[in-house]
Amino acid sequence: MVWETLVNLVCRPPRYTYDPDEVLGPKRFRIDGRLFQRTDVEVVNKRKQRLKCSHYTPVLEGNHAGQATRFPCVVYCHGNCGSRVDASDCLDLLLPQSISVFAFDFSGSGLSDGETISLGFYEQDDLMAVIEYLRNSGLVSRIGLWGRSMGAATSVLVAARDPSIAGMVLDSAFSSLTQVMYELANQYMKQVKVPKILINGAISVLRKSVQKKGNFDIRDVNPEEASDKCFIPALFAHADGDDFVLAHHSKHLYERYSGDKNIITFGGDHNSPRPAFFFDSVGIFFYNVLIENAEIEAVEPPMHMTPMGVQTPTYTAPEKQYGAATAAPELNAVRFSPPKQEMHNTWGDSHSLAAAFSPLVEGGAQGGGGEDGVIEALCTSLHEMEAELGPSDPNVLELRKMLREYQSQTPKGTLTT
Repeated sequence: MVWETLVNLVCRPPRYTYDPDEVLGPKRFRIDGRLFQRTDVEVVNKRKQRLKCSHYTPVLEGNHAGQATRFPCVVYCHGNCGSRVDASDCLDLLLPQSISVFAFDFSGSGLSDGETISLGFYEQDDLMAVIEYLRNSGLVSRIGLWGRSMGAATSVLVAARDPSIAGMVLDSAFSSLTQVMYELANQYMKQVKVPKILINGAISVLRKSVQKKGNFDIRDVNPEEASDKCFIPALFAHADGDDFVLAHHSKHLYERYSGDKNIITFGGDHNSPRPAFFFDSVGIFFYNVLIENAEIEAVEPPMHMTPMGVQTPTYTAPEKQYGAATAAPELNAVRFSPPKQEMHNTWGDSHSLAAAFSPLVEGGAQGGGGEDGVIEALCTSLHEMEAELGPSDPNVLELRKMLREYQSQTPKGTLTT
């Protein structure tokens, strides 16, 4: 049970499911009087899994009604327990700048096909499939990425493969999944002074278990190695108080990143609401990489000044002139996105992490606490791995070696390994 819980932290955290009709709101809506629409589509990844997606686009009215136009697009990439619902925060920031928003559920998340997630390993193929769909659709011009946590790490991995991305916002990206696992283990085991060698053993078991359940190696999810192959503009962001993906991850990525870059920090934790200046920075960043100096696509509509001081197209028309088909409520009256505190992101929920590690910290199956609980769990896992994989499997040999080294350094007696 201990290891199943830990493995689920990586590849099967709580899954957010929802009713699109209730949560995503109406298909047509207005922001500050301008008309926009949501088109739901499915994209199939290379594993033949269906990804549930929504594309939010401006609707041209007045003299430009019905005119074909390609808009720049930001693809929103959610975190490990998230879904396309999380992109609701982007709509009133980007749509008024005539930047379309494409949101989707990664495989294993939300309503998409798949039973597990991989924190970037398979998600990068999902994102590549989405980008290919958008380019083939003829509906978009430049493409940017906006990722949070798992979605940010995935964006880095994709940017190393696709240099044509115009720019990306990376909120709370991790530089190495293995490093995150070590830091989480240290965080919850240090209170009982568990030796480092046992933590190494725990991570070794975790790695093997994830390989079995999720069919990927946590060591292969390493955005830091990809960052020096990225040359597109990037805005890094991280909360100072994030104790799940520590702030140094973004700093390491920023230092190694080869393209134009900037980094901002702010108060809060992994899941706390982002401050207004963060959204201002994101809006300006995407204007610079997606709109400024871009070729005009099909139309050159009248302009007005947004509160940010950025010129964007505006289309105004009375509802009655275009009939019921254009009737749409204002977005701020119909946003049904659940509050962030109800999303229960595993990495952002200290209670979930504490519950996962408490069997190791507080006691094993025989009631032994702390270090004894860790030893008991590791020995049990060793026997299970040996029965399944055989005594000569490299993972079995590695864990047995760690336990014997620990035995030689402690006077607590003999381990059954």
